[in-house]
Amino acid sequence: MSQDTNNPITFRHVVLKGTAAQVGAAQAQAIAYIPAFVNWLSSGNSIPDRPSFQRTEQLMARFNPAAAEEISAFCDTLKIAPADLYYYAATHLAARHCSHMVALPSITENGHVLVGRNYDFGDRMDDLRLVTTAIQGQYAHIGFSTLFFGRQDGMNEKGVSVTMSVGGMPVSVQPGFRPPIQEGLSFWALGRTLLDRCASVEEAVALISEFPSCDNPIFLVADASGAAVRVEIFGADKHFTRIDASTPAQYLIATNHFQSAQIRALEPMSMNHSTVRYGAAQQCLEQHSPQINSSILKELLSTPYPIGLCCHYYDQMFGCLHSMVFDLNQRTVEVSFGSPAVNPWVHFDLSGSQPGEFPSHLPREQWPADFWQMDTCQQVEMD
Repeated sequence: MSQDTNNPITFRHVVLKGTAAQVGAAQAQAIAYIPAFVNWLSSGNSIPDRPSFQRTEQLMARFNPAAAEEISAFCDTLKIAPADLYYYAATHLAARHCSHMVALPSITENGHVLVGRNYDFGDRMDDLRLVTTAIQGQYAHIGFSTLFFGRQDGMNEKGVSVTMSVGGMPVSVQPGFRPPIQEGLSFWALGRTLLDRCASVEEAVALISEFPSCDNPIFLVADASGAAVRVEIFGADKHFTRIDASTPAQYLIATNHFQSAQIRALEPMSMNHSTVRYGAAQQCLEQHSPQINSSILKELLSTPYPIGLCCHYYDQMFGCLHSMVFDLNQRTVEVSFGSPAVNPWVHFDLSGSQPGEFPSHLPREQWPADFWQMDTCQQVEMD
């Protein structure tokens, strides 16, 4: 496959500290000099199928009042009507693809909980922003943002990690916005809420159980105690696959197809690339257990598809924008900005060190002929 590695792109690491209102105002001030961006952020009335602003605002205030306060201060500073804010209006976004996995202490070299993830999307529709957030009254966390206020992934000060992908048919097969499955909030709001509020997998399961989801994400949540859960969501339907030191399974994997019979009955289709990536991750974890370490996970994430998980199909909204390997016991994360096949890994913790810009490159490749082949998923776990 042909490559062009001379496609530069710049990521940023931003540190946000203070009260929710202070953080919201600071983010507004940081972009106030970019009128085109401010105008886009206030263009939410252009999104189809958006719920009433009042109902969305009520849900935000119920599940994450600190985030709602942050958003209010942001809008006040920029003189944006909250009802027109793109973040509030976009209750369902174009599909994020992604691969992610959790390995429990019994199969890792250092006896820690290790989490790996690739985030795949298009380079023209993403924040490109790693955020360390320390808001008073919320758990501090580090992760990548969506539309400023949401989170795609991250780890908080309690040693809880959150990663996600989207299950079912991707935007490449269903162009445009997929209508919300039910009234509720999208995965970016849930990811942020989990990082802000949850100190354990137990707390995360309780929160997710009552959280109104409007879309179809797959979450992996893990904590430093050695517990993890894969959560498959299809609107109001949710399935939890939990592991800990007492279960036969000591790792979890998620790509872009559902594993449980319950959710698969609602969305049975799978892209060929999803089952191939799942198999590559499973083979790696099985091969290297019980000596899995961060280097092994980084190699898996950096190796190009189909042998590994790294994809460079940005024009099809399927290119690796960032990769992460968390050590939940150390509270550290190694990050590759852009494709890890051609960009270095950078070490971060929750201290807020290393703010600034990170120039990176995105190799563009032509996807294989069978990449988007659609099939009925054959990988199913018993409920």
